[in-house]
Amino acid sequence: MKIGILYICTGKYKIFWKDFYLSCEKNFITEAEKHYFVFTDSPEIYFESDNKNIHRIYQANLGWPDNTLKRYEVFLKAKEKVFGMDYLFFLNANLLFLERITAEEFLPHNQEKFVGCLHPGYYNKPIEKFTYENNPKSKAYLSKEVGKHYFAGGINGGVTKNFLEVSELLDKNIETDKTNKILAIWHDESHWNAYLNTHLDAVKTLPPDYLYPEGENMPFDKKILIRDKKLIGGHTDFRNKIELRLVFNKLKSLVKKVLIKFGIKI
Repeated sequence: MKIGILYICTGKYKIFWKDFYLSCEKNFITEAEKHYFVFTDSPEIYFESDNKNIHRIYQANLGWPDNTLKRYEVFLKAKEKVFGMDYLFFLNANLLFLERITAEEFLPHNQEKFVGCLHPGYYNKPIEKFTYENNPKSKAYLSKEVGKHYFAGGINGGVTKNFLEVSELLDKNIETDKTNKILAIWHDESHWNAYLNTHLDAVKTLPPDYLYPEGENMPFDKKILIRDKKLIGGHTDFRNKIELRLVFNKLKSLVKKVLIKFGIKI
């Protein structure tokens, strides 16, 4: 059995890779042959030179919100590389595997084709509180009369063939929204929810045990930890540094063009 893991760590997010990889190798479906497809702008990452199961793929830092919104487009860059994988999963960069996780508990079975994890922030809330996309013109639109669960974006995946097909569909839907100047409320997570909630018979639904927020006290097992970004600078720090670098690069390019136009050597 082969499992492909899609991992995005552009910019500062690369600091999570070392612990993610070590804990995943130790605790996540250890009987499987796991391959890591790491999308990053870093010139090198931990362990890649000694492990043939790590495949680094260059990915530019797209800034916020494109680093999350365009994740399905990013996944499809590896479409040819993941050939031969039985299952394919995207896992958030800041996850840490705390307990042994088996194939039986995590992988889809029988008619199931996908794996979705219940969002820890909504596990005890009525559906009226779910933040589905409510714009009927959006491809991510989901009525609360139709929806049943609120799935977290931190775990996406399933049978490789099926997940790639859905990735293509959601990427197309996101581009359609963009053309229509629509941005779903929770970006890719909104699109993921719209699809899973209308195909629940094909979904293996995991409890929030597999996305346990660090520092919280919640009434379920702590199998996979969501590491707290605030402990290393926070969401704002992650996003602002990305945006500042993009602005600087654009300004640098503009200055260069102006200097060349006036015949100034650089």
